[in-house]
Amino acid sequence: MKRIFILTCLLLVLLAGTAIARDTNGIGFYGNLLGNGTGANGGVGLTLRSGSFPVIGLEWNSPSKFSGSLDVWVVNPQTEDLLSYYIGLGGYAATTSANSSTTFNFGGRVPFGLQLFPVDQLEIFIEASPMIIFVPTIDWAVSVRLGFRILF
Repeated sequence: MKRIFILTCLLLVLLAGTAIARDTNGIGFYGNLLGNGTGANGGVGLTLRSGSFPVIGLEWNSPSKFSGSLDVWVVNPQTEDLLSYYIGLGGYAATTSANSSTTFNFGGRVPFGLQLFPVDQLEIFIEASPMIIFVPTIDWAVSVRLGFRILF
């Protein structure tokens, strides 16, 4: 298990240096249509994007469920079109507190999504992410997010 965690972190660091991404910064919000980093449905999140740096997602599902994701977009064609797409690799971590105990979840993600740019400073996206859960037990899940980013 420890070896898988170290290899996943190393892979993310290596991909961060070679990732292709649109050179823009953005901040926005998203909602989970299906799943999230805690394994439960629902939740809202804050998304941060800075050039080719990995995309960060900070999520809140309920007062006791928080998660964060870090994704590197490996494929993201730099076009001036109205519609674009991305495919990436990433990871997530989540905590769930219940009855004075805390559960920690950690896993990998493969996000792929469609981006719509209706105006220059606005990105609307829908993203699906198959996820493999490494901790607390090996399992899998799927997340679907719908959101927007204001680009600057």
